[in-house]
Amino acid sequence: MEMQAHWARYTCVLASGFLENALLEVYSQYARTRSHEMVANFVEATLTKVQNPKANKFVETAIAFNKSWEDGLVAFLAEDGRKEAVDAIMANRHLIAHGNNSGISLVRVSEYLTKSVQVIEFIEEQCGIGPV
Repeated sequence: MEMQAHWARYTCVLASGFLENALLEVYSQYARTRSHEMVANFVEATLTKVQNPKANKFVETAIAFNKSWEDGLVAFLAEDGRKEAVDAIMANRHLIAHGNNSGISLVRVSEYLTKSVQVIEFIEEQCGIGPV
């Protein structure tokens, strides 16, 4: 049981890194395909500074690119516990990183990660790009 708890915490930290990197990669790719190289470089440099993005940061980033993406992303996040999944990964990562007990399980991390991947795929669709 203790080993599973360690793996759950480790997997949760990796999932948070995935979300951070996915936010950077998807919107950087969008900027590279739609704007001048200098603008794309600025976007990438700005997004590199985003750490531990909760669902609201995904919405804020979408709005920064295209205000019309807000309603669709907010609605998608609200369905099937997706917003809660993204936020739970980040909240648990914070607890883990600071040495606190998160109570996260492998089953729960897997559920959260599945829903988080759906969010990233939705954002890719909004941006008109395929999987990164």
